[in-house]
Amino acid sequence: MSFTNLLFLTAFLPLSVVGYRVLKTDKSRNILLVGLSWLFYAWAGLQGLVLLLIETCWIWFAGRALEDESDANRKPLFWTAAGGLLVILGLYKYLDPILTGLGLRPLGLPFPLGISFYTFTALSYLADVYTRRCTAQTDFLKLTLYLSFFPKMAQGPIVQYHEMEPELSTRTVTFQDIGSGSLKFTRGLAKKVILADGLGKVFVALQANTTWAGAWVLSLAYAFQLYFDFSGYSDMAIGMGRWFGFHIPENFDHPYRAVSVRDFWRRWHIALSSWFRDYVYIPLGGSREGTKALIRNLLIVWLLTGIWHGANLTYVVWGLYYGLLIIAERFWFQPYLEKLPRWGRVILIFLIADIGWVFFAAPDLVTAFARLCRMFGIGVTGLTDDQTLFWLRTNAILFLLAFAFSGSLFQRLQDRILRKWKMPAVLGMAVFWSLILLTCLAALVAGTSRTFLYFAF
Repeated sequence: MSFTNLLFLTAFLPLSVVGYRVLKTDKSRNILLVGLSWLFYAWAGLQGLVLLLIETCWIWFAGRALEDESDANRKPLFWTAAGGLLVILGLYKYLDPILTGLGLRPLGLPFPLGISFYTFTALSYLADVYTRRCTAQTDFLKLTLYLSFFPKMAQGPIVQYHEMEPELSTRTVTFQDIGSGSLKFTRGLAKKVILADGLGKVFVALQANTTWAGAWVLSLAYAFQLYFDFSGYSDMAIGMGRWFGFHIPENFDHPYRAVSVRDFWRRWHIALSSWFRDYVYIPLGGSREGTKALIRNLLIVWLLTGIWHGANLTYVVWGLYYGLLIIAERFWFQPYLEKLPRWGRVILIFLIADIGWVFFAAPDLVTAFARLCRMFGIGVTGLTDDQTLFWLRTNAILFLLAFAFSGSLFQRLQDRILRKWKMPAVLGMAVFWSLILLTCLAALVAGTSRTFLYFAF
């Protein structure tokens, strides 16, 4: 069940919030949220729900065992438990693509919704217990809620166990939570339905275009589509979390305003970057063991980041692309980058990200390199054509909105208005976002929305 499904928006979600408010104890609310999360997940297939329950039982028993085990035996026990999760992830996500690539018959295993996200969520719990950052959860209900909480399970954000653990036991929902959550949810829905889906149509229309301008419009359309699609989902998840008393960390911070490659990854998919930093990069030694070890650790992290997205070689190249860029930036071009004015650095890093998304969007490396060549004038059939001009002309406002909303201009303007006019501004903003919500619902009724891009991961 997608967040843009009309049944979800008009029935499942409102009834969930009402039911949560009717119940008064934390335990009864946790039971309700677990039941709702299982129902949400079962909508995508009962087999996936069974697998989720198996993983939940697995980490519950493993966590208890890690808590009680002596230090000498904790490491092999941890790797056995973590290895079991990774084997399941490998079977369901990577085995069939690998078999297909080798020319063998795939097994046809169904792809469980959000398996990459909830596997990393489960690994976070095991790692936090193993390092004694947290104690093992003795309440099976609370651990189940952590792993399967429906706003975050299908597409993140990946919430580390120590971040969510306090609110599994007790939490309150204030009027500020309801208001900020509603605004966050509506803003996320608008990002998805109005901006991402509109730009997605441009991307689909121009995939076969062979002109120079067409290649650039294609890449820009995808860069903004992916940002608004994924950040829109994250905003909706964060907003819903606040309605139920959970404060899910932010997952995006205007990444297209980044002034370095490292800054970009402090702003884009923050939850995944933090996960790899805390559970892979730092345990490997980080930057503490010299230059060679640092380069090795960065390459491992970025290779794994690419593989996390899928078995396609395009993701591997995309991950190594960023790993090499971050290494080069750290040891070579950071001083040159700092000499540029801020606006120059922002443009440069955006172009670097845009080139990276070419690999991310392409079905294979041949297509990716063909599109890259056209962006640099190689193998083009002309500067532009009628098709490119048509899609650029008819979506000019959409591209302008994408540029504006990817920065912080709108947020600063809204904050200034709220500070200056206070209550009238609050009422005005409420009316404005209510109209935006109605516009999104109308678009969904018309059937123009598309599946979230990160559902594929």
